[in-house]
Amino acid sequence: MDPIISYDDLDVIRDMWPGKIVVKGVQNVSDAARLVEAGVDGIVLSNHGGRQLDRAPVPFHLLPQVVREVGKDATVIIDTGIMNGADIVASIALGAKFTLIGRAYLYGLMAGGREGVDRTIAILRSEIERTMTLLGVSSLAELEPRHVTQLTRLVPREPRDSPART
Repeated sequence: MDPIISYDDLDVIRDMWPGKIVVKGVQNVSDAARLVEAGVDGIVLSNHGGRQLDRAPVPFHLLPQVVREVGKDATVIIDTGIMNGADIVASIALGAKFTLIGRAYLYGLMAGGREGVDRTIAILRSEIERTMTLLGVSSLAELEPRHVTQLTRLVPREPRDSPART
C-alpha cells in the first residue's frame, strides 16, 4: 500500500523486466484502460478477497465491461469470488482468459497437504466438466456470455446509472 507508486513506475519496471507484465488488483474500467495504454500485457481483476475494503467492487461484475474495453489488447484474468467450477466457466464465458482460484488450494493444502491440493483441483475439474455438459458445450471456446444467464449467482448487475434501469 505504497502511496508513491504510480503509473510512471511501469516504465521503470519495463526497463528492468523484458518479460510480460501483469498488474493485479484492478477494480475499475478506467484503471484497466490506463494500464493497457501504459503497456501492460495483462490485468487481474481483483479486490484481494475484500481484505482491504469489504465493499470493494466485485471483479466478476466488472468483467464484461473490462473485456469490452481492453480484451482485444490485453489478457484479462479474474481473481476473487471463484468458489467452484461454475464460477470458472462463467468467467471464461464472459471473456476472462483464465481465473485464479484464490484460497481454494490453500484450504486443500491445510486439510490434506499435497493430496488435499490435488483433491481441490479434481473437484474444480469435475465441476467445470459438469457445468459445461449441462450448458451443452464441449470446449471453452464455445462459451459465450449467453451461457452465464444460466448461472444467476454471477450475472453481472447493471450499473445504477445505466439506461437499462431507468
